[in-house]
Amino acid sequence: MPKMIWSKPALVTAAVAACLGGMLAVAGTAGALPLLGTGHGHAPARVGTFADWPMFRGDPLHSGVSADTTIGSANVHTLTAGWTATLGTSSFTSPAVATSASLGKALVYAGANGSFDAYPATGGTPVWTFKTGKGGGAIETSPDVFQGVVYIASTAGTIYALNASTGALLCSYKTGQLIQASPVVVDAPDGSGPVVYEGTDPGAPGQELAVYGPGNTHGSCALDWQFTAFQVSPGGSWSSPAYGTDAHGTPLLVFGSVDTDDSVYALNATTGALAWRYNTSSTALFDVGSAPTISAPGVNGFADGVVYAVAKDHSVYAIDLTTGSLVWSRALVVGSNGDVSGTALAGDTLFTGSDTGMYSLNATTGAILWHVQPTHTFYASPVVTGPAGKQVVVVGNNEGRLYAFNPATGAIRWTQRPTTKGFWASPAVSQGTIYDIGLDGVLRSYAPAALLPGR
Repeated sequence: MPKMIWSKPALVTAAVAACLGGMLAVAGTAGALPLLGTGHGHAPARVGTFADWPMFRGDPLHSGVSADTTIGSANVHTLTAGWTATLGTSSFTSPAVATSASLGKALVYAGANGSFDAYPATGGTPVWTFKTGKGGGAIETSPDVFQGVVYIASTAGTIYALNASTGALLCSYKTGQLIQASPVVVDAPDGSGPVVYEGTDPGAPGQELAVYGPGNTHGSCALDWQFTAFQVSPGGSWSSPAYGTDAHGTPLLVFGSVDTDDSVYALNATTGALAWRYNTSSTALFDVGSAPTISAPGVNGFADGVVYAVAKDHSVYAIDLTTGSLVWSRALVVGSNGDVSGTALAGDTLFTGSDTGMYSLNATTGAILWHVQPTHTFYASPVVTGPAGKQVVVVGNNEGRLYAFNPATGAIRWTQRPTTKGFWASPAVSQGTIYDIGLDGVLRSYAPAALLPGR
């Protein structure tokens, strides 16, 4: 077998393994119900139950909870396949969905290989397509749509800022290193305008960066700061960073690091200085590649806030957001490849996938509430959607099956297997529809039967 890239799960080919970091990516903004971590310039709340999903994991905190309440336990059993789009090559990127004010409609953003497309949320041919060009690398990370600009990153190490309605290139920044983490974009802590946070895989050395976006008063696609002081060398990250504020009001960027660093880092988002580091393991191949979830200070009784991260030592960690000390850790059933799924936090309940099925944990104590599908692998991160008291947990697995689980019991409320190639991308739930991309390179949509055209 060809040489694998770093410590990602051993799968069929090196080309597939090299793309794993890009699966950890989906997005989010506000709708009929408030979505934790929105603000920072993302789309304002809309009237009704439809909502956007403009970035990986739904919001800067990576809560994994959709503000779109259209799909829930009352109608999830009626989910029906809608439109599809063939992206041309296998894809590992989670889609984003955001409303274009100038076009007056929502667009679904999806990437594959060196191409990035914007489709109407209701289906049809792409509104626009952006090509990275010769030597530009593949798109293996999820986009972030922020204030009318869509940000993507390529494996060639370039961060692109495109007009979200037209696809026109506004500016770009070359890191010179492989990027497999998805960016998070917020208003800069100093109020200067958009700032993009992104990480690179081990290089010379790997980096975590802050880059000004178009319209920032400090310049467009210009470097703000870079962090290279990883505990080991070469260091780096393929964990998509989360953004939140600690109990002292300090904005933090939180992400996991590669093998053999095997840690969760928190940086001061204003300066790039190290706030804290928590080491999860010292064993080879046990990096922290999953995307962390931040629970804000005061939530669930934790005054300091909490970071939840899944590590490839088959454990879930809850870390004090302000101090970096361990709150609790919970070992999962040990599988063969290590765990890379991000978490979704709904109230006091945490949901995560693993290579030994799906789990629900008490977010305060770490106690396992349920464990289902133990013989199946879930690299994709789950999404919680639906009105209060009627939510469902939506996720795809490596065998190509999509599920909607009862969040209280883990019982299957709906399932369909549209492909045998698997899902590494995480679903986006927006506009009353579930959007997901399979390893077969097909973008699929599912909506309640009553919402489909002609019904």
